[in-house]
Formats: sequence, C-alpha cells, structure tokens
Amino acid sequence: MSKTRAYGADCILLAAFEAAYGTPPADGYTRLSFKETSLGAERPLGYDPLLGQGREAQDPFYEAVKDEGDVGVPLDLRGIGFWLKGLFGAPATSGDAGTGFTHAFTSGGSLPSLALEIGHPTLAVPKFFRHTGAKLGSLAIDMARSGPANATIAVIAQGETEAAATIDAAPASLGLRRFSQGSGSILVGGQPLANVVGGRLSFSNNLEPVETIRSDGLIDGVDETEATAEGSVEVRFGTDATLTSAIAAESPVEMLYGFTIPGTDYALRFHLPRVFLPKKKQEIKGPGGIQASYDWRAARDPVVGYLLRVTLVNDVAGY
Repeated sequence: MSKTRAYGADCILLAAFEAAYGTPPADGYTRLSFKETSLGAERPLGYDPLLGQGREAQDPFYEAVKDEGDVGVPLDLRGIGFWLKGLFGAPATSGDAGTGFTHAFTSGGSLPSLALEIGHPTLAVPKFFRHTGAKLGSLAIDMARSGPANATIAVIAQGETEAAATIDAAPASLGLRRFSQGSGSILVGGQPLANVVGGRLSFSNNLEPVETIRSDGLIDGVDETEATAEGSVEVRFGTDATLTSAIAAESPVEMLYGFTIPGTDYALRFHLPRVFLPKKKQEIKGPGGIQASYDWRAARDPVVGYLLRVTLVNDVAGY
C-alpha cells in the first residue's frame, strides 16, 4: 500500500563496496539492518553583503556540498561484518561451514569506499537517496549490564543523488541475530575485570576529506590518517587491584571487549593489546557505592603488530 508520508519503519538501507571511488556498483548490494541515520547531503547558504544596493538583503550563495552523518547499527552476528570491513578493510578469514568462520579485522590498513542507498519504497512516489564515495570514519560502542548491543558509525560520503527506483531490486540479505549486553564482557590481562559496571569503546580512522576546488562542489576523496582507539571502564572501588596496580606502575594492560551468543561458539571480540589508564581520584558522593570512570587510550603493540583487532566468529563464508 502506497503512502503519502514517510515512516522510519518502511525505510531500507542497501550497501555495496565500490571498485572505484565514487562509482556505485550496478548490482550486488546487501540489505542491512539499522536503527537510525543522520547521513545526508547539505549545501548551506552563505551570505556576503555588498554596499551600494540599498538597505534590503541581497541574494545568498550556495556553499560546497557536505555529505556526512552517523548510522546506528545493531551488533549482530552477520551484518556487523559488513560494517567492520568498511572500518578496517577486508578481513583474514579462516574456518569452514562445519566449525564456523573466523574473520579477523585489523586496524591500520587501507579502507574501501561504499555506495549506500537509503530508500522510502512505500511512498506513493518512491524516493531513494544514493550516497557514493562513502568511507566509514569511526565506531563507538557502549557496554552495560543489560539491553541491546548497538554501535554508532560515522560516515563521510562524496555526494548524494535522488532516484525514483532502487539501484538493486534483488539485494542479498543477512539473517538477523543480535548480540545482547547480557552476554558482554570486559577482560583485562585475559581475566574478567572485577566490579565493572559499564564501559565504552571507540575507534577512529580520523578521516580527512580532500576538499579540492571543483565546479560540482564535491570532494575529491576521503583519506584515512592516524588510527586511534580510546574508551572507558566504570569500576566500583573495592579490593581488586588489577587497574590500580597497572596505573601505579605506569604500564599498559591488555584489554578485550567482547560479546558471545550463549550456547554457540559465535562471538564478537575487540582486542586491544596495549592500553594505558590514567590515575583517578576516588570521589565519595554519598552513602552508596564508590566508583570511578577510567578513560583509557590504546597504542600499537609492536609485538603483535596492531592497535586493535576485531574478531568475528559466525556462519558467513566471507565479506
């Protein structure tokens, strides 16, 4: 049934990796689940008043195109691998259909570009917004005791065009199976961190748009610069000295943020081999429990050779 007003429940998101930057594939798209998105092109108005034209305002001018935004996605067993490929590059995959496939995504490599289409197919006049030359800049995940596990991904694209029909009428799909916060864990030195009540992990490629002068107002590309990872752990103060000992020694620790699907070998793990933590004062704010939030920062480990490695174990043969 066609509609005259658009609803989020009717939206679809298609994505495919580009062979050449800014050139969308004609087919081979995958339909992905998402929670929300602010991705869209803007061309703001600028104004430069001139004298000698009287007191009333004159015409504004159009600035260059800016196509950026965030996409909120679920941490799910299969679809998250597509986003991880955009964030880290193609993974190293091992395993088979019998034992499951292990995909290892490592920071520091070259990034592919994507074509994304956000569609409103149930409108009486369907509208599809295509974003080409999209690169994924950052990933942010919050850890909690309960609730759904989601991530926010920042995107910078070259530009947006509108179409009346979808670019791929028969996209591939990945069965949805979500990770939950209840199966999450934070490990330090290979052991579960005691008294942890929350955490956050963020990774950034620190993208830099190439803003050359062009008649169409588009950027020439998006380059990845320094890869960084940082986050926090919120811990109840007690007798456990795992963090305080490392802080006192000014030595890095190994950290692992992870999710599993109970009863299976399927998992999603973020391994940070070299993490530095700051010294924090213990504030007492009342008669309740005392806790502190440690804002950590990761560095490349010269022994294992990476800053962050994300391992996804699932039943997808490849990305």
